[in-house]
Amino acid sequence: MSVEPEVSTEQTIAPQVHVAASLDIAAGLQRAGKLGEAATELESALARARATPYEIEFQTRIRLGMALSDTYLSLNRVADARALLTDEAAFAEKISQIMQATGTPAQRRAATSGYLQIRDRATQVTLIGESAPALSVKTWINAGPVALEELRGRVILLEFWATWCKPCQEMFPKLKKLHQQTGPRGLEIVAVTRHYMAYGGTEQSMQEELQLMRAMVTEHGLSFRVGVAPDERMQTIYGANGLPTCVLIDRNGVVRYAGPGGEDRGFDATLDQCLNESI
Repeated sequence: MSVEPEVSTEQTIAPQVHVAASLDIAAGLQRAGKLGEAATELESALARARATPYEIEFQTRIRLGMALSDTYLSLNRVADARALLTDEAAFAEKISQIMQATGTPAQRRAATSGYLQIRDRATQVTLIGESAPALSVKTWINAGPVALEELRGRVILLEFWATWCKPCQEMFPKLKKLHQQTGPRGLEIVAVTRHYMAYGGTEQSMQEELQLMRAMVTEHGLSFRVGVAPDERMQTIYGANGLPTCVLIDRNGVVRYAGPGGEDRGFDATLDQCLNESI
């Protein structure tokens, strides 16, 4: 989606192609373990994108911001990642507002999606190194109520999910295996969901959705805690509107990772580090 549809190909092609090529080059450098060079390549692309903001496709700009922030995190440049995402989220919000007023339905949807994606990533990165926000859970499945403070001394993995989310369902067998393998080393998994289909509905509809949640927990044979939040506020606080989202909290209650988890190479490394640390 172009943020300014009435621009000629001659005006847009060079910056767009340059930025897209830089993303590909940086990905290759990352695979080769050359993170510093990847960051330099992406920084150059970002400078080009910011110099020609309306000549870069919006989704390309979002990809660029996400890629550079993740590279900064891999280099332990957390402050740089935070600053970048704050600026890029502000830009994305501006574009989203423009598209809501002037764009087609498809453009409005794409602009909103891109803005929420980078806004949530900014929220996640802001949490890293900070004390984890308190849990807000209305109904517990599989175990009694628990607060994060009660789990101090264990490594906590928060997994945000939903019954309709296929990647979430695919994640459950991996979480079950992880729980079995690393529970004895101090890992505590808490899977958090909320009412979606019945949100704001009748008590009966909420009970029916709760039964669906329970059935899914039973189907996957999950033994770790599953909590149902009362509303979307905890997702917003953790930047977890995109599903699934994982948050790792160390033995001292500090957020050490927030992101997609799963195949993210940073997740496994951070988990091992947290498990090997003492209070």
